Amino acid sequence: MDIKVLEINKVRINFKAPGLILLAMLMVMMPVSAASRTGLSSSLITEWESEVDRSECPDFLYPSHNPSIITGKKVYQNNCAKCHGSFTDVDPQLVSYMRKRTPEKQFEAVCGGNHNFKVRLTIDERWDALMYMRTHILGYYPKGSDVGASMDSLFGGNCAICHGTRGQGDGNLHKMLYPPPANFNMFKRLYTRSDEKLFNEISYGIPWTAMPAWKDRHDFDRHQDFDEEMVWKLVRYVRSFAYSQELDRLDKGRQRLEEYKKSIGESN
Repeated sequence: MDIKVLEINKVRINFKAPGLILLAMLMVMMPVSAASRTGLSSSLITEWESEVDRSECPDFLYPSHNPSIITGKKVYQNNCAKCHGSFTDVDPQLVSYMRKRTPEKQFEAVCGGNHNFKVRLTIDERWDALMYMRTHILGYYPKGSDVGASMDSLFGGNCAICHGTRGQGDGNLHKMLYPPPANFNMFKRLYTRSDEKLFNEISYGIPWTAMPAWKDRHDFDRHQDFDEEMVWKLVRYVRSFAYSQELDRLDKGRQRLEEYKKSIGESN
C-alpha cells in the first residue's frame, strides 16, 4: 500500500491509510487553532509553580483523606488567627495572590519559615487549617446551599459526562478518552495547580486532550453563559472535591469517646 505523507504546521506524518488524513489534520490543528482563536499566550499554558522545595518541609505528605474545613477552623483559630486574623473582610489583592498559589506550595510555607508548624501540628492538621484558610478567602459553596445545588446542576449537565458526578474522572465517556479525564479527587493533581491554572484550563482547554475550551459557551438548558465569572465559580466548585465540610473522622472518634466517658461518669 502506498504511504501518504502529510505535512501540517511543519509536522510530517506518514500514513498507510489515506482515510486517516482528515483525522490527523484535526489532531494537529486543534491545539493551534484553539490558541489562536482565544489569543492564549504561551505563558498561560505553562505551570505556575516550580517543584516544591522539600528542604522546608521534609515530612511532606499529601492528606490521608479529604481535609476538613470544620476541623481546620479550630486549628486555624488556635494557631493562626492571632497573626492572620479572621476572614470577615477579604482584601481583593489577597484573593488575587491566593489564586496564583498552589495548595502544595502553601503547605510548604506552613511547615517552614516563621511558622514551623511541622513541630506543633500533625500533617493532617496543617492541611485542615490550610484548606479552611483557602476556602474562606477564595470562597466555597456551603453544603446544602441553593448556590451549591445550582453548581451541582451546571457541572452535572456539562462536565460530569467526562469527569463524573463525584469528580473522579469516571463519567460515561471516560473509557473512550486518552489521556483520561482529570480525577479531581487526586491530591497530586489538584493540589499542584493554582486556581489561575485551573481557570485557564477550563477557559481555553488543554491541548492534546479531550478537554475543550469552555470560554464564551452557553448552556441553553440553564440559560447560563460560561463567562469569566462563571469559570471562576467552576474553579471554586472543582476545588470542593478535595476537601470536606464535615468534622474530621478522627475528631468524630474523639468526640464519641468523650461522650462515652461522660455517660460512664453519669452512670456511676
